[in-house]
Amino acid sequence: MNTQSFQIDIPLAPSVNEWVQSVSLPGITLGEASLENPFIRQPEPGDKLIFSPLSFSFIVDEQMKNFIEMFNWMNALGFPENLQQYGVMPHQVNRVSDKQVSCDITVLVYNNQTKPILKFTMFGCFPIALGDMPLNVAGTDSETPICTGDIMYRNYVIESII
Repeated sequence: MNTQSFQIDIPLAPSVNEWVQSVSLPGITLGEASLENPFIRQPEPGDKLIFSPLSFSFIVDEQMKNFIEMFNWMNALGFPENLQQYGVMPHQVNRVSDKQVSCDITVLVYNNQTKPILKFTMFGCFPIALGDMPLNVAGTDSETPICTGDIMYRNYVIESII
């Protein structure tokens, strides 16, 4: 089974979708509690899940539209210079609710016959990191710039499609 084929859908950064080269499906950790007595510390399962970020890399398109889209999404969340930047997205004027600056992201994983087998859905997603974009004119080969992004979310579910 070849599980290296996938498709990602990021509704608030649609120009990124077709350029994604790799995605790391996020891990999950269950915290632990301790029951202590005078003799030993006994670990017990905790009650809080800790999700790793959804990490991906993408080729930056020639107009850098996908990089700028991610950059503007982060600016809408962080308003680095003034409050007027808060929630201003290219396709929205003002932030009215969290749904305008977060979205649900899906990752479809395909088998070796390009049929979808698993669907990962992350809820309430927002970017937390946009990596450096290296530009280099000194090289002999024309290298396409590749950038990374990290997305955080509330939780995710996995659905089997077959």
